[in-house]
Amino acid sequence: MLFEHLIYSTAIAIIAGMLWFKRTGRDPSWIIIASAYAPDFDIVAGGLLKKLDLNILTTPIQHGDFHNIAFLLLFATAAALVLRLAGMRFGDSFLFAGRGGGAHKKKNVRLPCHGYRSRWPMTKQRWGIGTI
Repeated sequence: MLFEHLIYSTAIAIIAGMLWFKRTGRDPSWIIIASAYAPDFDIVAGGLLKKLDLNILTTPIQHGDFHNIAFLLLFATAAALVLRLAGMRFGDSFLFAGRGGGAHKKKNVRLPCHGYRSRWPMTKQRWGIGTI
């Protein structure tokens, strides 16, 4: 499954990078590939909270909890702020980090067995292959 995220994000990064480079002369397409793995941080975060015995403070984080629009916007903003410190433009970083999270979500829509609450702030319904 992790390899599929690499394939999807690389395909999107190649196209977006070529178009962006032609328009601006900059190519931040690597951000898409790096950001495609961001929604899977919920695996690490859930395990870390469990190991530190901090699950009593919140509901346990499970895989799929970060696969939503709210996390995508939060991550894209955080990534853009961090990359801004490294000298990159905020808008470029925000746009490409969001595209990376979107590539992850696009790949996960194809999952046949279940879906995620990908539109969480607006609805709690799960979206998966049945949607398309």
